[in-house]
Amino acid sequence: MSSDAQFTLITADRLIDSRGGPPIERGAVLVEGDKIVAVGRAKDVRAPEGASVDVGDYPGCTVMPGMVDCHTHHNGFGDGRMGDDLALLSDEILTVQAARNARASLYSGVTTIRENGPKNVTMFRLRDSINAGLTIGPRMTLCGRPVSIIGGHMGYFGGEVTGPNQTRALTRQLIKEGADYIKITATGGSTRTSYRNLPSFNVDELKAVTSEARKFGKLTATHSMSNVGIANSLEAGVDMIIHCQYREPDGTANFREDIAERIGEQSAYVNPTLHVGRSSAWILAHKRDDEGLTPEEEAQLDDTRANMDIGLDHSRRMIEMGLKVITGSDSSWGNYKLGNTVYETELLVHAGYTPMQGVLSVTSWAAAALNMDDRVGTLEPGKEADVLVVKGNPAQDINDLWNVADVYFAGQKLERGSDDSRAVVRQAPAPL
Repeated sequence: MSSDAQFTLITADRLIDSRGGPPIERGAVLVEGDKIVAVGRAKDVRAPEGASVDVGDYPGCTVMPGMVDCHTHHNGFGDGRMGDDLALLSDEILTVQAARNARASLYSGVTTIRENGPKNVTMFRLRDSINAGLTIGPRMTLCGRPVSIIGGHMGYFGGEVTGPNQTRALTRQLIKEGADYIKITATGGSTRTSYRNLPSFNVDELKAVTSEARKFGKLTATHSMSNVGIANSLEAGVDMIIHCQYREPDGTANFREDIAERIGEQSAYVNPTLHVGRSSAWILAHKRDDEGLTPEEEAQLDDTRANMDIGLDHSRRMIEMGLKVITGSDSSWGNYKLGNTVYETELLVHAGYTPMQGVLSVTSWAAAALNMDDRVGTLEPGKEADVLVVKGNPAQDINDLWNVADVYFAGQKLERGSDDSRAVVRQAPAPL
């Protein structure tokens, strides 16, 4: 594509603008520089007479906004290692790995991400490198290291604090370093020294974070693996509940409708992270079919499948209640590699969304959850020219989001390498 053209005209059999209406048949997007200037039917969208125009016409395809993933871990390898072990690697290695992940994510059609907890300042340095033109990656909303109790989930990344004064001080420090929002671990998780079904911070500590963040216009999100974690988060006024698992202190699943109703009343977003468990189940299922499993691994696979069913059921109930459930992949955590965001959106469709709602959950709704909907998430004049072209029609089959024909980022068509090099990024499904 010529770099001298003033305009770029992208046309396809259909266009999804992600504003909530049906696809536009034979649609077009006109880009000037790095901004969208016109969207509509191809017959109505034209560059000014005499202007230099690059044209990309895509028969059999859908043009739509670039995807927005609200939950990423760019330091991760997606090879099953625990975060405790990941944190032992040097910041330099993790920054290089993050750059590799950022490229894979962008090439898959994810043009905006929200990072959910790296080590130290690794992602701030990656963003600086991208802004300096040293490498490429999606637009980034960053939190820096998560706010954690001593010994709590993800505390190994450098954000362990105790008491309202320290939580407030860390919030200020993160904002100073460049945080766009603040992530708090309101319960334990996979961290070896944490307790996933028990609360971590007290409510006064959580409120110290949320009030300080709000003072500076920053959003907050909490990792919550239990009912008490969700309830404490809501009491503190967080903007998003991550994982949002309805479990009692003994680990028993118990969907608390009263808590779910409060999520809706407070207009908090929910990021259920459904595929991260399935990704590990697929690894075990492949091993089962190739070489067999130990009794311990068989039990792990059974437990993972049971938890997946619970997560799908609880997400279905939240969707039926009208809660704001959006796509956030949780990759590359565990065995879930970056570049596979579509698997999360697919499971939201399994949980009850229509395919079109699935598209919205990974475009306009996700952008709104990040308070970035004035820039990305829809195809509208004045917004960033982040445009995805896929073969097929994801408004009918959400898995057509895998069929990426081209990605335009800031108005430029990306050279994404060979089909073979991109194919190795996708995790192979396995029958469960």
